Order: sequence, then C-alpha cells, then structure tokens
Amino acid sequence: MMLADLDLDAAKEERRQQARVNAAFLLCAVIGLLCYLPFDYWLIEPHWQLFWAGRLGSIGLIVACLLWQHGHPERSEMAVLISALGTGLFLAWGAAWIDETEIFFFWNVSTALALFVLVPVATVWHWRKMVLLNGFVATAYLLCFLLWSPFSFFTLGQYGGVFLLVGLLISPLLSQVRYFNFTRAATLRMELAKRNAELSITYERLAQQHQELMQLANFDAMTGLPNRRRGMAFLKGSLANCQQEMRSPLSLMLIDVDHLKPINDSLGHAAGDQLICAVARALESIIDKGEMACRMGGDEFLVVLPGASQRVCRARAEALCLALAEQRLAADPERTISASIGTLTYAPWSDVRVDMDTLIQRVDSEMYHNKRRVRGARRETTKNDETSQGASGAASEYPEGDDWPSLDDF
Repeated sequence: MMLADLDLDAAKEERRQQARVNAAFLLCAVIGLLCYLPFDYWLIEPHWQLFWAGRLGSIGLIVACLLWQHGHPERSEMAVLISALGTGLFLAWGAAWIDETEIFFFWNVSTALALFVLVPVATVWHWRKMVLLNGFVATAYLLCFLLWSPFSFFTLGQYGGVFLLVGLLISPLLSQVRYFNFTRAATLRMELAKRNAELSITYERLAQQHQELMQLANFDAMTGLPNRRRGMAFLKGSLANCQQEMRSPLSLMLIDVDHLKPINDSLGHAAGDQLICAVARALESIIDKGEMACRMGGDEFLVVLPGASQRVCRARAEALCLALAEQRLAADPERTISASIGTLTYAPWSDVRVDMDTLIQRVDSEMYHNKRRVRGARRETTKNDETSQGASGAASEYPEGDDWPSLDDF
C-alpha cells in the first residue's frame, strides 16, 4: 500500500470514528429523553400530555438524524446539530410552562447539563456549531420565557439561570477542547499507522534482501542447486546422524562432467554453461526428499544420500547416466552428455569412524578410478579401430605416438 493511500484511508477512518462517537451520543440522548417521561407525568401533571408530545417529537427527530447519517460519516456533525436544535427548542419551550420554582430549577439545571456540558464534551464537532446551537437555544429560551413563563427574570436568575449562562459561555471552549483532542489523537494514530507502514515496507525489503543473500550464500547462481557450503553442511549433519544412530548407511556420489573443456574451446563458454545446467537438471530428477545434490565447483557435483545402501547408490548412478543421455545441448544436439561418477557407501557399524574430508577423498578417488577405467576402455577401442583401418591408410583421430587427452578433457 502506498503512503498516499494510507493518508486517504486514515482520513476516512477518522470521519468514521467521529460518526461512531456522535451516533453513540445521540443514542444515549434518546434513552435519556425516554427516562424523563415519568418526570413529566408525576411533576408536571397539568401539562404532561404536551410534554410527552414534545419529548417524543425530540426523540423522533434524533432517530431520524441517526438514520440520515448512517453510512454517511460526513453528515455526522450536521446530524448532531439538528438533533441538538430540536431538543433545545423543546427544553426552552418546556421551561416556559413550569410554574413551580423547585421543578423550574431542576429543569434549568438539567438543560444546562444536557446542552452545554454533555453535548460539547461527549460529541465531536467544531466549536462554531456549538456557538450556533447556543445562540439558537438562548433566543428560543428568552422568547418562550417572555411569552409563557409566570416567573420574572430575577426568579430565572435565582433558579438555574446562572447555570444556563455559565453553560452558554463555557460550552464552545469545551467543544473546542474535545474536538482538538479527538483530531490530535486521530493525527497521532495516522502518523503511527504511517510509521508502521514504513516499518512494514522496510521489513519486507530486508526480508527480501535476506532471502537474496541466503540464496547467494547457499545456492549456485547458475544451476540453482545448493552450493559447496550448503552441501558440506548437509553432509556434515548427515554423517553425524549416521555415526550417532549406527543403524543406516550413508552413500555419496561424486560426479565429474566429461568433455567440458573441449566444449568450452569449440562451442564457447555459453555451451559449457548449458552442459553444467543439463547435468544439474539430471541430478534433480534422481534425488528424493531428504537427499541433496550440490555443485562443488567447476564441473564437479556431489550427491548425498542418507540411508541409501550400496545397491541403491549404484542404481542412482545408473539412473543419472540415463538421465544425462536424455539431455541435449542446443549448440550441438547430436553430442551425448556423459559424466564420470564415483560412488561410496559408508557403514558406520563395519567401518572405522571417519570425518567428512575422508569421505570426500574416498569418493573422489573412486571417481577418478572410474574415469581412468573409461579412458583405458576408449584407448583400446581406438587402437582396435586403427588396426582394422590400417590397410586402407585411414588416419586415426590421435596418431600413433601421441598421448591420449588428459583427464581434464573428460
């Protein structure tokens, strides 16, 4: 997610949170107005029907505002203002009909607490809307008081008028403090969300870089096989398990690719890289879960087969030869791919305790022994071909007196 999108989402979430706070207050206002119905019936008995009509009308207006702003957070402040205006008009009208001083005092104190304390403290809206509400309520109260109230202004001051005046003066300040604290908290939440997003992005980048470094540190870049470092670690762990459990053997295969140098010289190093990759694909096709084939470097590969017997190891070598025979080079599709393979099976219950380097030396010797054996077989085959072609004067690829190519050519 982009940081700009995060800013937009944070602004929307702030409006939604503001709407939730204001909606909760309006719902509480509905409950509070309902709770005062017995007060109207018991204490204002001559006019309780009118008071109930006005109170229920205020409740209906609040419910309508709740429904109007539902799903539209941008309407939240206006919904509170309309609800407060309607309720303020009812409270101003109701005060003018009360003719007992104790009830009049209680009504004025309740009006001051509801409109000038609870509204600015419990809701979230701008102080200008609070000033608008105060002006409307003060005007409506004075008009209703002059038209219908049996009390004088002096009596109004004695029985709750001071509370109304103080509420009118401090409510904008309370509203501004509440609005500032809410927006400040929302800003801090947005900044925290930004920092968390930045940290998440940084963490993802670090994790990706770590993965890349682990790939470079443990895998061969060209073939995708584990490299020498990872292969030696796997061999070390497999050998330790083998010597500790003393129940299953450990088999190794060391592979040396044939004819890599002649291919590099005649077809180019790109063809040589294709040859290495072809051998790697063949190795991947013969290993199972819990086994590993790694590139030791250059044209050498090592296969570690934990728990594999000598028979299984030789069967894997034969499978590798068949898999190599199916591989082809794009630069020379007719050329057969082959490799010299050395196999070794270590049985800890019948062999002396050895280390990892000793096993590598043994399988390396076995691999070069097989390479020399193949070399000798090819030499004999070439001599027989030269003898059969001597009468016709055909020249061999390597004339008599020249030595056979070095082992590096295989």
